[in-house]
Amino acid sequence: MKNIALLIISLTFISCKKKDTINHFLTKPITQQDLEKNGFYKYSYTAILDDEDQVDDTIKSIAKYDMYSNVKPEVNKEGKLCPTQLWNFDNEDSLKKRKNLDYFKNELKSKIITYLFRNDTLFYKQIDVEFFDETQNSIPGFTSWEKIINYYNSLKIPIEPVVKNTNTGELYTELFMVDNYRTRFFFSEKDKYYGMFTNYLNNSTYYDIRQYWYSGDVFEMYYFD
Repeated sequence: MKNIALLIISLTFISCKKKDTINHFLTKPITQQDLEKNGFYKYSYTAILDDEDQVDDTIKSIAKYDMYSNVKPEVNKEGKLCPTQLWNFDNEDSLKKRKNLDYFKNELKSKIITYLFRNDTLFYKQIDVEFFDETQNSIPGFTSWEKIINYYNSLKIPIEPVVKNTNTGELYTELFMVDNYRTRFFFSEKDKYYGMFTNYLNNSTYYDIRQYWYSGDVFEMYYFD
């Protein structure tokens, strides 16, 4: 399939002054209404695709995407509303970089939470946590295999490593089934960050959310099974 049009259809402002009561490190699916009630910002667009038959331009499918984020909107250089820029400041002035990173550290507590819905069905969730101040993000602190296992065991949530090689029994070091949802964890003690990615529609377990959504532009993402 190929993309023949991407149409931004709305940007809905929802006050992030609402208290967020969701434990996003759990994998149980939640609804768009849950996120709106907990102060998430909504960014929506539509992807129109054809069947790539090279005969005509008959539309194959239309997919509606709703991205929910704890990151508030800002206006970029092109006058477009997009999530506040948090990465790729190479061509930005130092004042904007400092302002935006202060927002990331102080208001977001160095945590980005992203949900994507496709046609009103939850597609995936990604959480990124950067350690500007380790005391802010000590829980759950997914910085090792043992900490990941212990966290979910303490909540009595089933967690099992995914088998990498059925012949040898070799396990993936960062891929688990958490409450029956395929989830990838990524972490670095050296660089002081951790995060998780849960896919609810297929087996792919990582997209670089920061590259697409938090680099100062409206970059529409679309994926297919």
